Amino acid sequence: MLWASATCLALAAVMPVAVMVDHPVTATVAVPESVQHAEAALLRLEGVIMRRNVPVRWNIFWEFPKADSQTSVENVHFAGYISSPANSALRDPKPANFILPMPPAAIAVLHRQTTMQFTFVPVGKLPEGGVTITSIRLE
Repeated sequence: MLWASATCLALAAVMPVAVMVDHPVTATVAVPESVQHAEAALLRLEGVIMRRNVPVRWNIFWEFPKADSQTSVENVHFAGYISSPANSALRDPKPANFILPMPPAAIAVLHRQTTMQFTFVPVGKLPEGGVTITSIRLE
């Protein structure tokens, strides 16, 4: 199985921005002008679809496309992680939304550019069907 990626799509798009199966995937996200001048920023992942009958976790790195499962969470490019515990009552994929505050070092870079790359790195085996992220945006 392979990870597939696509560049950031308009919010109304139905195509996924990223599909993770077993390798890191990188997506490019537009930096809105309002974020370029903000003191704080959030990374919003919407329409995240994954089976929930097994635990899921993946790390997120900003502007570090070579991140992999060996990349330390102490790395300055580590933005955070998404974790979902196993829930046997939620066997079928259900959409979820996640929000991460951007670290100060990433915010300083956001002030100088119009796009930012985010690399999603699975920690352990992802559930059957992987993880699909429908929308990624900064706000």
